[in-house]
Amino acid sequence: MINGTTVIRAKDTTTAMEKVVKELGEDCVILSTKKEDGLVSITASNSKKAKSSVKKRYDKKKFANIYKLNSGKLDIRNNILNNPQIKSDLQKNPTPNILKDQYKDIIKEEMSKLLDKIDKKLENLYITDDFKKSNYSFSNFLKLKQIGFSNTILEKFLDKNSNDDFEDTRVNFFRELSESLSSPFPERIFNSKLILVTGTSGSGKTTMAAKIGSAIVDKLGRNNIVLAELCRNSKSASEDLKSFARLLNVPITNQLKNGDLSDTMVLNDNAKIVVDLAGDIETGNKIIESLERRHGDNNICSILCLQSGSSSEMIENTWKKIKAQRPIIALTKSDECNLSSIALSKLAELQGKIGLVSGTRSIVDSLLFTNTDILAKYMKENF
Repeated sequence: MINGTTVIRAKDTTTAMEKVVKELGEDCVILSTKKEDGLVSITASNSKKAKSSVKKRYDKKKFANIYKLNSGKLDIRNNILNNPQIKSDLQKNPTPNILKDQYKDIIKEEMSKLLDKIDKKLENLYITDDFKKSNYSFSNFLKLKQIGFSNTILEKFLDKNSNDDFEDTRVNFFRELSESLSSPFPERIFNSKLILVTGTSGSGKTTMAAKIGSAIVDKLGRNNIVLAELCRNSKSASEDLKSFARLLNVPITNQLKNGDLSDTMVLNDNAKIVVDLAGDIETGNKIIESLERRHGDNNICSILCLQSGSSSEMIENTWKKIKAQRPIIALTKSDECNLSSIALSKLAELQGKIGLVSGTRSIVDSLLFTNTDILAKYMKENF
């Protein structure tokens, strides 16, 4: 470790800061930061003289005072009464409105000065989390956090002992996260008798049900599937689902007899029913729970539709409502919305499993069954 003052150069600020802490210790002070020849140059010191001078310059009490009106920096009344022009105006027209208008002008001017002071105080400050408690590479952790991944996920999947450069660390992190998020999707969907598609209103349930139906037709033939719709207050299925059924040339019904597996009607023993639970999640939950109790989780596959652009709050609220035992997440409308790192972090925190990704523009050949490689590739190309 270096004792005294030194200059650290690196290609970016995070890397430079990591070197500063490594060379001078965690209690060192930053004296200046500038950019030279495309590199960030940080002058730092761990000497007592430098520490005391910086402490004096950035005294906490003085810094806090810039936010206070009674600190002697914002004496509005004296500013008004001692202003010759204002005195003259008051003598000509001593009404309260003149004082009121002058107060507004003075406050605007003083607030502008105050903001300038705050900007100067914050120059070259480097704000981070309390990373000292872990063994992570500071720069790699911070870069991934800046992309949008949560602390919880970084602490869980980022290799603490890795000394690799950022690119290798990034790819390894994406691989670990993808393994946690990916679901063993195809076998479960194609081996289940009932595929129940649920989600919030507008999440793309009907389109997803049709796309799953198309995948089953491709794999097993159109004699092995029927599309169905439940939870809608109507005597017939929706026009959208009817159109999809005509396009795929498969039967459709909304008259399932309480979801009995015998409702595959005239179809053979390998037949599948893809059900669009068209109502809200709570109504769909009652059907899912009833069917799982009667027929077992092995015969039923629940698909939870989430829009690709959903916020972390929306994802968490939706996940808390779903009652299926092992729901597979289908990310819908991927051609309209981007899947964010914040959303992926939330899904991983909730231990959700992504099995399907789809857009909205096509029914046939538009359903992507995901796996670890596909999710890792997506992250690498987009984050």
